[in-house]
Amino acid sequence: MKMNDDVLVVAVSPDAKYVAVALLDCTVKILFMDSLKFFLSLYGHKLPVLCMDISSDGDLIVTGSADKNLRIWGLDFGDCHKSIFAHADSVMAVQFVRNTHYMFSVGKDRLVKYWDADKFELLLTLEGHHADVWCLAVSNRGDFVVTGSHDRSIRRWDRTEEPFFIEEEKEKRLEEIFEADIDNTFEDKHIPKEELPEEGAVALAGKRTLETLTATDSIIDALDVAEVELKRIAEHEDEKARGKVAEFQPNMIMLGLSPSDYVLRALSNISTNDLEQTLLVIKCVLGLQSMIFYLFS
Repeated sequence: MKMNDDVLVVAVSPDAKYVAVALLDCTVKILFMDSLKFFLSLYGHKLPVLCMDISSDGDLIVTGSADKNLRIWGLDFGDCHKSIFAHADSVMAVQFVRNTHYMFSVGKDRLVKYWDADKFELLLTLEGHHADVWCLAVSNRGDFVVTGSHDRSIRRWDRTEEPFFIEEEKEKRLEEIFEADIDNTFEDKHIPKEELPEEGAVALAGKRTLETLTATDSIIDALDVAEVELKRIAEHEDEKARGKVAEFQPNMIMLGLSPSDYVLRALSNISTNDLEQTLLVIKCVLGLQSMIFYLFS
């Protein structure tokens, strides 16, 4: 059958009802296998589709593209259930685990990722390859995965009996995002050159220092302690208003200081040179916490 553009990938549904054809024009054509008549066209990827797979029940097709995204489509109407920014570089291979809607993907970012295609959720990220990962194969029983890489190695990843917890994996990924964000926060690449500080002017250091991070931790700890103490004071005032006049016992950690004085004491212990940088880090932390709350609330 003559196609309209170069054919990059083909996939046949497990029931042999459909054949999916990915073209260089970034579209995927779904044809009936027996007659090769046109059934559906899948539009959405911004760069060509490099890999795809169809689930065992024939309900879903997943496509991976050079645009770094995975797209999950319904094979009944060709609607896109979800577009996921999956890898930091091109997605090179994707495959469903047999008789499930779980799937593995690999990319040029050297990572192997495990997904739930019903909840559109990343379950695990597997690291180990030292170069682009180009291909993968999932065992028939789904108990192991083999990946091949530009680092001239193949790796076998075995499923273990040890359970993993989604929330822990989310926290781990967010910590990695935060650490990477801290590395790049203080160097604003979008400042026009004419706005850069003149020679002799005081400028912020471009990278975090151990002193800055230590000072940040101390201030955040002081804020946490002060917040708890303010709640305790408010609760004591409520009890006092109801006639309970038990003597308030201040937190010994605060050294007899009020919550505000305790935070000011932590600030006063930071050297002037590190203070502005430390406050920027705290601003970044609080902003990231707001983002985390928004994502998982």
